[in-house]
Amino acid sequence: MMQLSLVLLLLLSLAGCAENYTHDEKLAAEQAVEFAKVAFIQHDFDKSYLLLADKARAYVPLEKFKEKVTFMHPNGYPIKVSIVGAAAVLGEKIVNVLLHGSGSRGEQFDYALTMAGTAQAGYRVTTFSGGAPYSSPAG
Repeated sequence: MMQLSLVLLLLLSLAGCAENYTHDEKLAAEQAVEFAKVAFIQHDFDKSYLLLADKARAYVPLEKFKEKVTFMHPNGYPIKVSIVGAAAVLGEKIVNVLLHGSGSRGEQFDYALTMAGTAQAGYRVTTFSGGAPYSSPAG
């Protein structure tokens, strides 16, 4: 989780200030959750692939997309996901979103998604990473 936060801060610090776009971080996060539910919980690869940005689908064929999602979850999938946070990149049509997932046996998952778009146009996933469950500490 700490590594994901550091990556997010690095991305934010590298952002340029050339143009300003109107962002809706809540909308971007909700659309990231929609993608995560379809891809990671329901395992509907065809439907979740269509939720990717056009440019992402142009670079990544459906089979590679399926491989990546499967590789991210070697020991299971979450049964629910929630929003950790979202941050717009100044001057870019990008919002970085962090999600947290929970599995049926207490597994924990962390995800980072890059959402391309604006408040007016909506958001689509361009990149995603994370998965690989870890056990929550006994408390």
